[in-house]
Amino acid sequence: MTRTMRNTVAALSCLLFLLLWHSPAAGLQWNCETCKGITDRFAQKYAETEKGGYGGGNTDWEETYLKEYRRSSHWRRMKKDGTESEVRLLEIIEQLCVKDNHACYALVEEHEELLEEWWQKDESPDINLYKWFCIDHIKVCCPEGQWGPRCIDCPIGREKVCSDHGKCDGDGTREGTGACTCDKGYQGALCEQCTNDHYEEYKNTTHVSCKGCHYGCNITCKGPGLENCLACHKGWNYVEGSGCIDVDECNEKLRPCPKGMYCINIVGGHKCFQCNEACEECFGPEANECRKCRENHVLLEGSCEECHELCTGCTGLGPENCVKCKPPADMVDGTCIDCARACHGCTGPGPEHCKRCRMGFKKNKEEVCEDVDECKVMCRLQHEVCTNTIGSYECLCEEGYERNQRELCVMKIEDEDDTEGDSEVATEASKVRLDKKYKRPNKQPRKMLTGTLRQEL
Repeated sequence: MTRTMRNTVAALSCLLFLLLWHSPAAGLQWNCETCKGITDRFAQKYAETEKGGYGGGNTDWEETYLKEYRRSSHWRRMKKDGTESEVRLLEIIEQLCVKDNHACYALVEEHEELLEEWWQKDESPDINLYKWFCIDHIKVCCPEGQWGPRCIDCPIGREKVCSDHGKCDGDGTREGTGACTCDKGYQGALCEQCTNDHYEEYKNTTHVSCKGCHYGCNITCKGPGLENCLACHKGWNYVEGSGCIDVDECNEKLRPCPKGMYCINIVGGHKCFQCNEACEECFGPEANECRKCRENHVLLEGSCEECHELCTGCTGLGPENCVKCKPPADMVDGTCIDCARACHGCTGPGPEHCKRCRMGFKKNKEEVCEDVDECKVMCRLQHEVCTNTIGSYECLCEEGYERNQRELCVMKIEDEDDTEGDSEVATEASKVRLDKKYKRPNKQPRKMLTGTLRQEL
């Protein structure tokens, strides 16, 4: 039994040593906030350990010599040797400081005996410990509404600090200046006046209530609403007798939005939004709210409609309403018609109605524009092959040849490092090179062409 008691005392001593070893007191200062944090955590840990116990060993011996773990009001009747158990107290003290909070560790180390003294009083930590420890004994805190080393009352008094509209510097601590830091809208040494952007809603000899001016007012006002503004913010105009009146930025004269956007007036300003894609200028988001249509659209019954596909500009929806025709279309008797591919301008549909033939076509004896077979005279370089197309031609290299940087067809040379496994890839690449097209526009005929043939091309 004696050995068990010695082991328990040794364990408690080691626990206390570890706590103090992490709490270097030299050169550290603490304040009211540190002390209040300790008492708050003491109350928290006190509640958490309420249902705790020794958790093993000789319980009869522990209850006899160390008293019950749960400290309660009836411990006095149960004590036998005049001592109180410190197991729970040490467990709480060990958890009072968070890691690296040296000021906390230093304060606990310096005043551990006071905590033990209070522990013997058997009083509730959430009610009495803060006042007893931080205010009355350590004297780093003051009662609420007081400040400074002597705990002087804050301005006006503890019941109405800073007119109930601010905070006293150092309130509840032994620090600070006692000066009032006013809430928003209040000013003065005692926070008894309204700031310029607030007005007096109510005032008597002891109290003032301030309210903010309307946001349309430029700082100053004499009462609520826009009618009591003494000056106006941007977006409002001041009118004598009426106060600040909202400016309609979206009126026809101002038009603040860029091209392609419409304006929505809001209180004190405006917002711009994108027009419908059919509109160049508009007053709303829909296609029937256009002021002006974008290119190749026409305004009909308040809505922008796209012109006919043959038109460049129009006065209506059909090809007969075109302002101009979109090439290759041409105007015939006031209506745009789609000319034949061979035509450069036409008097009717089909290649027989061409005004002129397009390049790559020529008129035959019947005055019909027909395709020119350029392959009769083009692609005459060595190893070239010509393919005629409608209105043009293509020059390719013969199989096994490819075009070099000088645009000549030369024999392809396979890489010596090519393997059999790459043969399919090489063949495919060769096809791509063989299919490479080489076009010569008719407007640049070969120099070898002369006479009648040159004129035809």
